[in-house]
Amino acid sequence: MKFITLILAFVAGVALLSPLARAQEITGASQETTGSRAADQQSMHDRLVQKVEKAKYAKMKANLGLDDATSKRFFEIYKPAEKDIQSIVKERNEAIKRLALLTSGPKTDGEVAAVLQRIQALKQQIIDREQKLDNDLKPIPSPSQKAKLLVFEHEFNERLRQQIANGKLQKN
Repeated sequence: MKFITLILAFVAGVALLSPLARAQEITGASQETTGSRAADQQSMHDRLVQKVEKAKYAKMKANLGLDDATSKRFFEIYKPAEKDIQSIVKERNEAIKRLALLTSGPKTDGEVAAVLQRIQALKQQIIDREQKLDNDLKPIPSPSQKAKLLVFEHEFNERLRQQIANGKLQKN
């Protein structure tokens, strides 16, 4: 489940590490050129995310020792849940950014309380969706496969974080 958080960090990392993004800021490119570059950058980003996901799923299948039929059932449940969780995490992260802005500028306690409450609700939605995923997957992986999944996700996420931090992911 931590992969969702990682993908969001990955999205932010790609935007921050992208030479195109830096060049646009530095040169003050025209709106039309900027729009074109942004579309190219989004396309590059989408291809990179697909590449990472494809590698993740292939390695996950091999690591868990899933046959084709079991793999199909597993990923029919796992992939949509992962997208749902990613969406909620993205919304939570945006709420945290709003909270950061509120804490550094003029604010009322009511504004802060509302954003804090929204963040708590989103955190609970993430927990609930992860729990639903665990329950939905329950009949598929064995306990040892489930353990391998947890270890795999942790290690995969760590390697991905390191590659993003080192800027190596864009070069591949």
